[in-house]
Amino acid sequence: MDKKELLKKIGILFANFILVYFLFRFLITLSERLQMIWIYYVTVIIYALGITGLFIAFFILNGFGFSRAERTREELPEKWTEEQKDDFMAKQPERKKKARFLVLFILPLILTFFVSYIELHFLI
Repeated sequence: MDKKELLKKIGILFANFILVYFLFRFLITLSERLQMIWIYYVTVIIYALGITGLFIAFFILNGFGFSRAERTREELPEKWTEEQKDDFMAKQPERKKKARFLVLFILPLILTFFVSYIELHFLI
């Protein structure tokens, strides 16, 4: 990965964090000002479901693991047919690329919850 591509990914991560965090803070502030606690609960539930859904999608697309390394034919289940193994091996690079793309959205969501937790328990 060259420097330009790395800087682009860091920029996307930072921009996603800013968008996700400020939308989260806006909705929390809105629930406080309108005195409607349900807005806060719905916001937290939607963000948590978003993290969960994206994490599950990442896990599945990444080959049911967290490794960056691609699986070999020997690691695939023995009960699979050769056709299934060929199909898996052919689609593996594309799925791993999609999984790495999802990280650009998962990390900002997790960081938003982490910062919110710090604010709630240590700063307020």
